[in-house]
Amino acid sequence: MSRDRQILLDSSAVFAHLFDEPGAGEVRALFHDPQAEVSLCILTALELLAALNSRGGGDRFDGIWRQYRQIVDSVRPLDEPVTLKAVELRRGADGRLPNGDALIAATAVLTGATLVHRDVHFLAIPGDLLRQRSLPGKLP
Repeated sequence: MSRDRQILLDSSAVFAHLFDEPGAGEVRALFHDPQAEVSLCILTALELLAALNSRGGGDRFDGIWRQYRQIVDSVRPLDEPVTLKAVELRRGADGRLPNGDALIAATAVLTGATLVHRDVHFLAIPGDLLRQRSLPGKLP
């Protein structure tokens, strides 16, 4: 698998897909691309629950998570190397980088994946530290 076909979806990309928001078509295309290896960071599970709860649909979490587990190639864990890489990314960021975003970005870096997102916070990470692709739109 070439490095440019390894994809880690940020939670914001998952939300675009799930809620049919800007960028949904690009995420769908990644799921249907046989050359793409699409993964998630386990932190996305918590962020998905929070997004569903905010929309009054938290009771749908189990089914939705199960569906995403079936369509992605892997779910990446959080561990000490990921956390230490997140520290490095926060130190190198040019602006605000929340902890969750730093952990998801670190997961992408350590797995050699391109991070696909629609979250302005990731743009604080210099390109030499993180390969990323922004989807149209952004989270409020």
